[in-house]
Amino acid sequence: MAQLTLEDAADFVIVGTGAGGATAARVLAEAGYSLVLLEEGPLLTREERPAELLDAMALAVRDFGSQTTSGPTPMPLLQGRLVGGSTAINSGIIWRLPEDVREEWTRDHGLGWLVEREALTRIFEQLELELEVAPTSDEVLGNNGHKMRQACEALGLPGKPITRNARRCQGRARCLQGCPLEARQSMDVSYIPRAVAHGARLHPLCRATRVLRARGRAVGVEGEVLDPRTRRRRGRFQVMARRGVIVAAGAIHTPVLLASSGVGGPVGDYFQAHPGCAVVGRFAEPITMGFGATQGYEVPQRERGFKLESLSLPPEMLAARLPGAGHAWQQRLAELDHYAQWATQVRMQAHGRVRRSWLGSPVVQYEPLAADLAKVQTAVALLCRMMFAAGATEVFPGLGGLPEALTTVEQVRLLEQAPLKRQDVHLLASHLFGTARAGANHRTSVVDARLECHDVPGLYVMDASALPTNLGVNPQHTIMATVWRAAEALAERSARPPVA
Repeated sequence: MAQLTLEDAADFVIVGTGAGGATAARVLAEAGYSLVLLEEGPLLTREERPAELLDAMALAVRDFGSQTTSGPTPMPLLQGRLVGGSTAINSGIIWRLPEDVREEWTRDHGLGWLVEREALTRIFEQLELELEVAPTSDEVLGNNGHKMRQACEALGLPGKPITRNARRCQGRARCLQGCPLEARQSMDVSYIPRAVAHGARLHPLCRATRVLRARGRAVGVEGEVLDPRTRRRRGRFQVMARRGVIVAAGAIHTPVLLASSGVGGPVGDYFQAHPGCAVVGRFAEPITMGFGATQGYEVPQRERGFKLESLSLPPEMLAARLPGAGHAWQQRLAELDHYAQWATQVRMQAHGRVRRSWLGSPVVQYEPLAADLAKVQTAVALLCRMMFAAGATEVFPGLGGLPEALTTVEQVRLLEQAPLKRQDVHLLASHLFGTARAGANHRTSVVDARLECHDVPGLYVMDASALPTNLGVNPQHTIMATVWRAAEALAERSARPPVA
């Protein structure tokens, strides 16, 4: 057994430093409680985040983006593995909890207190003030976003600049690698430093493997200390929690940790996601994806079950999206500056599950339904029509069984009429939900409305795992607001620690 190389103790131990864990840390640290923050990934400064996306992914993305669902057609599952979690590798898109979802969670899941309208409004406003939330300005929208706006105007679609936590954005197009100016207020540059300034202790490269219990109550966390270069185990840690353990390891790894710790019930069930795919278009004039917000413009279509977004990629990733081989591919590569890329994220009805393998790693089972694939087909066809409406000369739908390149808008009918099969579409999921969901019913939920585990007092789940359904919009803001609400209540009902 590896040597115990780290011991610590605090009022609360928080596993994970993404949107949920960092928000809990911000609230509890400023309420005067001592905290230990555990993060499996490294703490990366902006100087340590490479400008090249592939190099950045090697450092910051779990398994270099190779984490997938199981089954015959695997779906990549993108998650950040560093201080800041996925907030440190996303575009900072901000959406408040939709009212219809809030009502559903109140009516069907007994979460009225957690999502009480006035309380959430207050919290959303505070988050937006502290995290510099604002719509993307025209000055940094970039041609990729301007082209999407042009398409919306031509087709009468309700597009709008994306609201992000990056009011000071200067359009460097490096959200995914880590903003070189720290304009995007991801958790690694906002709430984690803020909590540390209030006394929280951060331990990166610490992989939690089990929640410790005494007399039925959660009292600490143990796990492995990782080597910074190899990410292999080089020691063990044990951190004790005087008042509670907060698990915020994400919708895939939170249920694995809970299951490893003996938590029963529907742990790992009800997995949901917003899988998506992208369309590329070639334009006669330069698009210059290297300037502008990584994601600056969007077309909400929640009533149809999807959302459309502009998505700029650095050259090495965009090149992989171009069809063809040999000389034909090289010709397209020579025009790399003339391509725009837009993506769809689909609010799928499918449910999956996350289980712990015999090696301790997660196994994710998830397959879109026929109705979900129909939404993908509709969304991709609309993206293609939008590309032509904005002036594209070629459009690459990226679907199997169809022409690699469309040259006229009339050809979009081929896509709309084709019998789309699962293997025809490359889907990627980055919004993951529900594997330790909150609710009043012990049989169908893991935690209650205050995000405390039904079966283990002192154990809390404060991340996307607790969201009982997917949203149809980007979830970061909802995760943070619900966690803030629960952490605020936890601080109030816990006796304030004595002043040292």
